[in-house]
Amino acid sequence: MARRQQRRRPAYRPPRGAAPDNTREQAAVDANARRLVAVHDARSLESLVQDLRQLKEEADRTASDQPSPDALRAYRRATRELTEAERAITLMSEQD
Repeated sequence: MARRQQRRRPAYRPPRGAAPDNTREQAAVDANARRLVAVHDARSLESLVQDLRQLKEEADRTASDQPSPDALRAYRRATRELTEAERAITLMSEQD
C-alpha cells in the first residue's frame, strides 16, 4: 500500500512593503511610560533618560566587543527602557 504524500504549504509571508504589526509592543511601551509618568516628575525623567542613554551606549559597546546572548539581551533591555522613558517624557509634555 503506497503512502500519500502530503503537499507542503508555502510559509506565510506578508506582502512586500507591508508594515509589521507592532501594536502589542507599542501598547506595552505606552503602559510602562504611563507608569513612569505616575512615579517621576519632569526633572527626574530627564535624568533617567540621560542615564538610560549612557546605559544603552555601554551595552552597545559591550555587545559589539564581546557578542553573546547575554550582551544582546542587555542591549535590547536598555533600548526598551530608553524608549519607554522617552515616551514618558512625550506623554508628560502632552499633558501640559
